[in-house]
Amino acid sequence: MDLAGPGSLHWRHAGDNRVLLLLVRVGLMQLMHPGLGAGVRDHSDFFGEPWERIIRSVPQIQGVTFDWPDAAATARKITAYHVDITGVDEQGRRYHALDPETYFWAHLTIFDTMIRAIELFDHELSPTERERFYAESLDAFRLYGVSDRFAPPDWAGYERYLDRMCRENLELTPVAQGLLAFVEEPPERFPLVPQPIYRLLKRPFGKFLWWVNRGTLHPAIRQRIGVTWTAVDERRLRIFAKIVHGAWPLVPYRLRYSPRSRSAMKRVAGAR
Repeated sequence: MDLAGPGSLHWRHAGDNRVLLLLVRVGLMQLMHPGLGAGVRDHSDFFGEPWERIIRSVPQIQGVTFDWPDAAATARKITAYHVDITGVDEQGRRYHALDPETYFWAHLTIFDTMIRAIELFDHELSPTERERFYAESLDAFRLYGVSDRFAPPDWAGYERYLDRMCRENLELTPVAQGLLAFVEEPPERFPLVPQPIYRLLKRPFGKFLWWVNRGTLHPAIRQRIGVTWTAVDERRLRIFAKIVHGAWPLVPYRLRYSPRSRSAMKRVAGAR
């Protein structure tokens, strides 16, 4: 089995749309990183078009898996977007999007959220699967052409690194606070849903989605942003996860997998 391409675990799972249920988690973990948060504040219209930013980013990031065997070109294109993202944060600390640790954190939040979605909605990963997933993730990160000197070598190191970052390095930056404000007052539009439907559902669905995401956060992050998670919450989340797991095979294929992944699977099947 190759670390990349159709034989990989990423190929099997990275296009699963259940991961999208945890996108708020990715955003919060990234925006709580001082360098990432400052870069988004200074170089994007995050508060004006938060959904659009996500919709633009997700397919390209998935391309690092599903554009195989040309995924390196996709990864380098993404890296090129970040060359000029540099500046100074609110506390006078310089940042650059291509700082190796900053770039690796952005990559790790996406990997970690994919893992959490798989284990919540699909199945608990075996130790072998975890090591394999992480090895694939390192291979994918190296395609970006950014130094991997901060990357832990194995799954155990990744868990320690994640724990340290959540406990010691993440902050409630202004853009992270802005993301949390969207829980109470969601953005006015969502490009993929007709406006009348979105207007009706945005508050109740937004609160429910935030509850799901809150349950998957590291305890240190929950403490830092001032939210709680009870044993009752955890039981209810597990019930919801079981419902999603049981109903997922009934969902049409085109809704279960992202367009980028479906296109790649079709391309490979045709070649074979």
